[in-house]
Amino acid sequence: MIRPVAVAVVLVCALMQSRVVSGQSYQSGVFVATPHGPIELTAWAEVMRSGQLRMAKASLGNVPTITDFLAILCNLPNWRPGGVLIASELIFSDERAERREVPYALKLKNISAFEVRVEDVERKDRLAQLIRDVRASAEDPAYVFIVMAANGLNRLYPFRVKID
Repeated sequence: MIRPVAVAVVLVCALMQSRVVSGQSYQSGVFVATPHGPIELTAWAEVMRSGQLRMAKASLGNVPTITDFLAILCNLPNWRPGGVLIASELIFSDERAERREVPYALKLKNISAFEVRVEDVERKDRLAQLIRDVRASAEDPAYVFIVMAANGLNRLYPFRVKID
C-alpha cells in the first residue's frame, strides 16, 4: 500500500519540477532585442571558399533592418556565439569587401541560451563609424552578422543596420 503512494508522490514531484524548469526556458532561435520587442533572425549565410558569403537559408529580403539595438539572445542547442562582424552588402559578391570584427560580451542565460552584448553597435556614434569603415551606402547597406558556431560549422545570422 505504501509503495503506490510513494510512486505517486515521486511522479507528482517530477511533474512539478518539469513545469518549474520549463517556465525558465527560452524560445529557440536568434533574436535581436529592440525597444519595440524582440525580432527573430530566421535567415543565415555561410562563408564560401572564396571568402564571399551566400545566403544558405532564406534571402536578403528576409533580413530585418534594425535602427535601435539593445542586445541579442542566442538559443540554439549545440551552437555557441563565435563572433560578431559588420560588412556592407558587397560581402555577398566581392571577396575583398571591407569587413570588421566587432568586440562582444557573452552572458550565459541557461545551458544553451546566451545574451550577446555589442557595445559598438549599441552606441550610435560607434555604429556610424563602423558603417563608414565598411564603406556601406544606401545602395550597399551595412549588415551586422552574429556568427553561431558548432563542430567547425559557422552560420552567420545577419540584420541590416542604419542610423535614423
